[in-house]
Amino acid sequence: MVEVIRAILTSKPWYEWLPRDAFLVGGSVRDLLLGKVPKDWDVALWEPERVGRLLAKELKGAFVPLGEEFGIYRVVLDGEQIDLTRIEGSIYDDLLKRDLTINSVAVSLNTWEIIDPFMGVRDLRGGIIRMTSEENLRADPLRMLRVFRFAYTLNFEIEYRTLLAVRANSHLIERVAPERILYELKHILASDRFHEAVGLMADTGLLFRIFPELERLTHPLEGLETDVWTHTLLALRRLNVALDTLEDGPFTYYLHRLEAVKDREGRLTMVLGTMFHDVGKPATYKRDEKGEISFHGHDYVGSKIFRRVGRRLRMSNELIDTVSLLVAEHMHPHLLATPDVTRRALFRYYRRTGKWAFPIILLAYADALATPLRAEGVAGQLRLARKLENLLRDLEAEANRPPRLVTGHDIKALGLPPGPIYKKILNEIEELRAEGTIKTREEALQVLKELVERYREEPSG
Repeated sequence: MVEVIRAILTSKPWYEWLPRDAFLVGGSVRDLLLGKVPKDWDVALWEPERVGRLLAKELKGAFVPLGEEFGIYRVVLDGEQIDLTRIEGSIYDDLLKRDLTINSVAVSLNTWEIIDPFMGVRDLRGGIIRMTSEENLRADPLRMLRVFRFAYTLNFEIEYRTLLAVRANSHLIERVAPERILYELKHILASDRFHEAVGLMADTGLLFRIFPELERLTHPLEGLETDVWTHTLLALRRLNVALDTLEDGPFTYYLHRLEAVKDREGRLTMVLGTMFHDVGKPATYKRDEKGEISFHGHDYVGSKIFRRVGRRLRMSNELIDTVSLLVAEHMHPHLLATPDVTRRALFRYYRRTGKWAFPIILLAYADALATPLRAEGVAGQLRLARKLENLLRDLEAEANRPPRLVTGHDIKALGLPPGPIYKKILNEIEELRAEGTIKTREEALQVLKELVERYREEPSG
């Protein structure tokens, strides 16, 4: 494997400008050992600023100081970036301070020796996420989120002692800047197994330190078979399956309406919307004298709660607005999932939700599957999707239809009194146009005169 790494690295135009006593470290080594060629490279050396400026000058790149007090610099080249970090002490000292064993492997650019004090190569081969030490997790509590990020983006398993350390230190995440937390969350929540990640983060308490609003959902509400958080986790599981089977599941007929959820940002939006869809229930819980339970307005209350969460974590306005829309609208597909839903009601729903209309139905579908199924189960959500699709096709056909060559105003100008006959005449004109008999407005007006005269002469009846 070292020979492969050497061949890849020495083929890079920037390699010759690196000192031979430098080391390839961290994520670069991890990715190469996993058979991936990175675009972002990590190099540890003793004079990062001098080397960084030289690289930028010789290769016409950009030199960006990232943390001068810590000796961290970046060189941005065409399609690649190289992060240069100052070694304090020895390369072993550098590796001993890192977060995970799989990120604590270095390759010497002099001897091409692999330096692996924590047996990270073994963990890479075994698919294990293991902390280097609990002390290192505490030194930068964001590393607890990185445990989950790498576990769920690489599809690795988290070692038990590492999970225990996260559980013991989860409160420290409150010290971390929200922007850094959000960066890691975006990777975790858009991963292939996001429902497992959310469940395990909740088990360690880390999730509820970041989102205390969700911790309230774990408290039992009298009269409910299960707490709201258990339902939320099941809804996330159902959503995970639904998103992974879009190509061959019940929503395969509507793939063209689900473009918004096909990229990483869309997946993140759906996961956040599902995580928070019932966050307003504790605040709206009511039980009357008959024991009937209601959560009137929990969708709109939840939408407001999420806006506060989004602002606290420095989410973009677009992400806040979209997730809030999903939470506010998630009940409407349930309400519209009736055989006699009107086209007007469907149109109003679409006007409010736009490109998120079908993703919200998908969310409601996962929500329904996570609820004890009644009567027709999720058939109502699927029927709603079909009816909305039919409505949108009709609207699109109407929008694409060319304007009429003549109108009712033209008929009126010929002296024919308004009435049902107008529609009949206009339809005849359109039929003649469809078959190619008439093509221009002038031709249509000539035929119109003949039709008006004919219908004027016909006895009314």
